[in-house]
Amino acid sequence: MGKKYTKKTLLLETIMVAIASVFMIPMYYLVVSTFKNQQEIMEHPLGLPKAFSLANYERALSTMDYWRNFGNSLLITSVSVILVIILGSMAAYSISRHRSKLSKFIGALFLIGFMVPAQTTMLPLFTVMKKLHLINTYKGMILLHCNQCVFAFMLYKGFIQTIPQELEEAAKIDGCNMWQLFWKIVFPLLKPVTITVAIFNVMWIWNDFMLTYLFLNSSKKATLIMQVFNGMGTFSNDWSMMMPALVLALLPMVIFYLIMQKQIVEGVVSGAVKG
Repeated sequence: MGKKYTKKTLLLETIMVAIASVFMIPMYYLVVSTFKNQQEIMEHPLGLPKAFSLANYERALSTMDYWRNFGNSLLITSVSVILVIILGSMAAYSISRHRSKLSKFIGALFLIGFMVPAQTTMLPLFTVMKKLHLINTYKGMILLHCNQCVFAFMLYKGFIQTIPQELEEAAKIDGCNMWQLFWKIVFPLLKPVTITVAIFNVMWIWNDFMLTYLFLNSSKKATLIMQVFNGMGTFSNDWSMMMPALVLALLPMVIFYLIMQKQIVEGVVSGAVKG
């Protein structure tokens, strides 16, 4: 049977479509502007271009050194996410299974650290990074983005506490050591929350601007988001090039989201139920 529409349902859906349309205006403006010249963008911001051309994209690709910046973003994001998953899951397992005063204290310390706004720690963090010679390096950026381990720890901890310890006890009887117990028995059961952690961290690290702006100032090591910022002029901007540069920087994450949207929903729902 088809869905029965009432006046209330129709009204609510109309309102939702209207609200969604309003939020889509900036995206429409961004995409349409990539096919216009500078004059058209200024005179007719929401109008369609007189002629569709990929010339702006070609100019943006050659100017921003897209593939080098794409490789930088991919390297920093992928290594950071892998470390966040490994360190976050291992820390959560250790704290969850060792219920001592020390483990409770460490868990509370992680929680307090998660509550502190990152902006308040930028000055001392910059000083520490400078003394360690990690400014303007890949490993420095990866280390900074590993602060998301605390977020991963919180998600993993709630999930691990729902796993029956009888499984681990049976594995110990079969001769598994602690390392084998975690990676062969426990970690495969963490797949739903691992997908959630991976997806949210990929999108956050890829689109991060603040840490990249403060700690990575080399054009050769710049990420896509940073390179878009570097292309902005002091007194004037070439929007006909900036718009396609923005689209090219965001396009990998749009594709990633479209591919992973089913896993995003499943991971969030599963994490909510387990947590």
